[in-house]
Amino acid sequence: MPLLPPRVRLISTGSEITQGMYADSNAQRLSVTLFERGFRVVGHAAAPDDFAAILSAIRDAAAHSDLIIITGGLGPTEDDLNRDVIAQWSNQPLHKDDRAEEMIRERFRRRGREMPLDNVRQAFIPRHATILHNHWGTAPGFLISADEQRPALLALPGPPSEWQPMLAAALDGPLGHAFPDRPRRSIYSLHLAMIPESTVNGCIRDLFAGQPGCELTILASRGHIRLRIAATSATDAENEQNTRRLRDAIAQRIPPEFIFAEGPGDQTLPASLVALFRQQQKTIATAESCTGGWIAKDLTDVPGSSQVFKAGWVTYSNDAKIRDLTVPPTILDRHGAVSEPVVRAMAEGAREKSGADFALSVSGVAGPDGGSEEKPVGTVWFAVASPQGTTAIKYLFNGDRETIRSFATIQALELLRRALLKIPPESTLPD
Repeated sequence: MPLLPPRVRLISTGSEITQGMYADSNAQRLSVTLFERGFRVVGHAAAPDDFAAILSAIRDAAAHSDLIIITGGLGPTEDDLNRDVIAQWSNQPLHKDDRAEEMIRERFRRRGREMPLDNVRQAFIPRHATILHNHWGTAPGFLISADEQRPALLALPGPPSEWQPMLAAALDGPLGHAFPDRPRRSIYSLHLAMIPESTVNGCIRDLFAGQPGCELTILASRGHIRLRIAATSATDAENEQNTRRLRDAIAQRIPPEFIFAEGPGDQTLPASLVALFRQQQKTIATAESCTGGWIAKDLTDVPGSSQVFKAGWVTYSNDAKIRDLTVPPTILDRHGAVSEPVVRAMAEGAREKSGADFALSVSGVAGPDGGSEEKPVGTVWFAVASPQGTTAIKYLFNGDRETIRSFATIQALELLRRALLKIPPESTLPD
C-alpha cells in the first residue's frame, strides 16, 4: 500500500499581501520544499493583520490538514498578531522563553545596540510548543504538536532568509520526527528552448497517463519548455528506476539535440550554454542592436562566463555598426540595418575584432514604431559566425517591445547552442 503524504495547508499573514502590495512568494517557495520532502500541500490562504481573520484561517485550515504552516506575524510591532492568535487557538498561554530572549539580545549586541523593549514580545511562545531558534533574525519560530482535536502547526517568521533555514532544521528535527512516514520524492526535468508547447505536447501526449510512480507535466514560460518528471514511491531507488523509464520514453519521441539541459534542478539556457562552451573550450562574442546588450548580460550573469565570453558590442546606430564592427556603409544603404547582409557583417566583424571562436549578431524591429510592410514590427535577423562560416536566419515574433526583445534574446542563445553542436538552425520537432 503506498505511503500517503501528510496534508499541509499554508497561511501567509500580512495586510500587505491581501492588499496586493506584495505577491505571496512564501507559499510558492514553501510548496516546492514540502513537495520534495514528501508532504502534500492542499491549499494556500492569506490573511490580513487582523486577529479574527487569522483565527478563522487557522480554523479552516485545521479542518482539512495534518499540518498547518503559517508565516509572518512574529515581529515586535502591534500588527504582529500570530503568536497571540495561535495561543488562543491551541489553548496554550504564552510564556517567555529565556533562551529566546537572550538570543534576541545577543543579535542586537553584535550590531552594537541594546535590544529595544518591544522586542521582548518575540520571546513569548505558546507554553508547550517546541521552539525553533532563529539564528538569522530575531523572531523564533515554534511547532505545536498535533493532538486528537487539532493538527500540528508550525509558525515561521516572514522573511525567507529566516524561515528557509528554520524550516530545513525543523524538517531534519522535530517536524520530521512528527511525520516520519512520508513517501520519497524526486524531480527530474528536461529543458527545451523556442519550441511551441503544443508541438512538444503532440510528441509526448501518450506519456501523461499510466506512468508507474511518475507524474509528467509541461511547464511553459517565455521561450522555455520544461518537462517535469515528479517521481513518488517508498524508496529513492524506485524513484530513480521509474524516472529513467519515463525519461527513456521521452527520448524516443524528442531527439536529444532539442534538449538543452536535463537533471534534478532548475537549469537555464545561458548557464547551459556557458557550460557547453567551457566544455568544448570555445569562446563567444556578441554584436547586438535591438536586444540592447541583453544577450551579453544573460551570458555574463553566469558564474565562470569569463572563461568563454570575450567581448560584446551594442551597436544600436548605423554609425556604430560601421565604426565598431566594420559593417560596409553600402550594405546598410542598400539593405537597411534589419537585413541578412548586415547581421552577417556584424557577426563577422565581431568575430574578427574579438578573436572569439563564435560571434553572434542580432538586428530587428522591436517596435512599437519603425515597422514597414516589408519588415513589420517583430522582424529579427540573426547570424552566427564560426570556423565553419556564417549562417543567418530571420524570425518574426509577436508581442510588445519587451516581449519581442526577450524572445530574440532566447532565440539568439539557442542559435548559438545549435551552431556549436552543428545542429541546423531551422530544424524543429514535427507537429
